[in-house]
Amino acid sequence: PWIVALVVLMIALVGAVAWRVRRERKPHAMPLPTEWSLAPRPVFSTDERRVYRQLREALPHHIVLSKLPLVRFCQPNDPQDVRFWYELLGSIHVTFAICSANGRVLAAIDLDTDRGNSRRVLQIKQSVLGACRVRYLRCPVDHLPSVAELQLLVPQSAASSRGPQPAPSRPRSRDDGLREG
Repeated sequence: PWIVALVVLMIALVGAVAWRVRRERKPHAMPLPTEWSLAPRPVFSTDERRVYRQLREALPHHIVLSKLPLVRFCQPNDPQDVRFWYELLGSIHVTFAICSANGRVLAAIDLDTDRGNSRRVLQIKQSVLGACRVRYLRCPVDHLPSVAELQLLVPQSAASSRGPQPAPSRPRSRDDGLREG
């Protein structure tokens, strides 16, 4: 009888510990506030607003997005790595992304501010943008790029990708009617 009671007690104890651990692992959703004490604020700072206007003037046929997270324009080659890349890149963004009409990011611009990014964040940005073949420009707020400099940032071939393009013609060979006389 004592052995049975001891086994039952051990099973109950293990069950209680397992229940407690499982309960602690579950994230508890915070209740929603009854009063939303929030106020609107501008998306752009004064410097960002100035650069945005310059970008729209310099690249009228492109889409300019602001504060775009890196995870929005890259994806892992292996779908099993999604969590790793999201945790690494999820909080990192570029100030502006210049996109083609079909939504491909062609270039990214960051404004250097007093709150500058750490070396690690800068290294991550440069590596991700390089892997995705996105041109990258960092500029101090007291030396913003001119309209001409912004136009040079976006490859000219991207301007022709605004709309549907005809299929490329097949390269001609010597045998395609070109006979030497």
